[in-house]
Amino acid sequence: MKISTVNYNNPKQGYLPLFLSDCLDLLDPVLTFDRLMGVIDLNKYLTDIPEYTTGRLRYNPFNMLKTVLFGFMTSGYCSLREPEDNCKVNIRFMYLMDHHTPSYRTFGYFINEVLQDKIENIFNDINQAIFNEEHVDLQHIYIDGSKFEANANKYISQLLA
Repeated sequence: MKISTVNYNNPKQGYLPLFLSDCLDLLDPVLTFDRLMGVIDLNKYLTDIPEYTTGRLRYNPFNMLKTVLFGFMTSGYCSLREPEDNCKVNIRFMYLMDHHTPSYRTFGYFINEVLQDKIENIFNDINQAIFNEEHVDLQHIYIDGSKFEANANKYISQLLA
């Protein structure tokens, strides 16, 4: 007898008591990032991933790519354990991964094996999408003449002593 389970919810709808639409502001950077990544055709980069017939199902590669890029966007260079921890506790990362929590080894495999040769092309596509959407003119250079002191608090220690 085959037991069939039917899932009647969509991960973007939210789980009780956590509704992401109520928790995230409309101007939240993750929503803007998710919308921008929806404009880019990522199928050409994520179609040649090998299929496995045994073991657990793979995580959605589109969600993995968005999570990796958003993680590096928010914290710069980070260890692979940070996206794993963020997927457990950060609402933004939960939204991008549809409430799945991949391990740091899964992120490492995805970066090293799937994105290794394609990341520069993905970067170029993201830049082109930003340039087209925001109407960025690359023919002119604007230079800001602001001057900031490198060590603004260097005299505070003398005042406190």
